[in-house]
Amino acid sequence: MMEELLKQLLESNIEIKNQLVQIDKNVKILEQRLDRLEKVDSIEHRVMVNQIDLTDIKEIVEKMDSFQREEIKGFLEIIKETTLKQRLSEEITQIHQRLDAQLTKIAKNEEAILMMEGKTSSKAVYIRPCANLF
Repeated sequence: MMEELLKQLLESNIEIKNQLVQIDKNVKILEQRLDRLEKVDSIEHRVMVNQIDLTDIKEIVEKMDSFQREEIKGFLEIIKETTLKQRLSEEITQIHQRLDAQLTKIAKNEEAILMMEGKTSSKAVYIRPCANLF
């Protein structure tokens, strides 16, 4: 279960990285286009010919930015939850191991006490009633 979730997280991470690379490429292309637009002599000509393109480009970049923020935010929340669950699981496992060790020690001590009581009761048979033990 955890392995599948981790695998999905890694795949999502790779997918996000690929999308970031694609966005970087798109931004470079956009920068090249803007550089070419700046070379045009007439401001009126640039506005008439490229106004729609610039608006579309701006909208696309804004959509991609908001999409990435949402994806990354969700991804980080999943990672935080998974890390927290994993830490808690490790701590609980450690607590169980410590409890098991303590229970084993208690059982050994109980066994030793029972053995000592058994030896004492068998010795009591051989001890004279008037013997001073102290």
